Amino acid sequence: MFNQLNRYGKNSAWAVAVLAMLLTGAGCSNDKNGSESSPASSVSASASASPSTSPEASPSSSAQPEGSAAASPTATPSGEQQEKESTGTYNGQIDNHSIEIESADGVRAYQIDDEISDKLSSWDDSIKVKFKYKINEIKGDNETIEQYVITSIDKQ
Repeated sequence: MFNQLNRYGKNSAWAVAVLAMLLTGAGCSNDKNGSESSPASSVSASASASPSTSPEASPSSSAQPEGSAAASPTATPSGEQQEKESTGTYNGQIDNHSIEIESADGVRAYQIDDEISDKLSSWDDSIKVKFKYKINEIKGDNETIEQYVITSIDKQ
């Protein structure tokens, strides 16, 4: 019986090691068009907190870490970002940084910061709210996505 457990442990360790190497290799690859990038541009693009201006970095490098939802999206202010005001029904928190509100525009997910998340943690669902928000444009390779960000929220 001990030999069977020992063999099972060795096989599991090998399987985990091979899987880790495959995932690491796939995660490090950002090759979409069949072209290879130099290790220097890959490191400088993923290690910086802001877009790199060094000659090694490609013009399409992103400030976001690898593994983001869209392919190299960047949040950019769209000129004058006007703060909008609306009312609706707070449907609850989706996760620590997102809430759902139903308004005249329909049901929509809004991004929130930690301060607002703490404020909403004691609120019940299905209450009427008045809120202010901004719209951030996130530009990807083929499309632009609008991200709605709550700047303030209060019960009505």
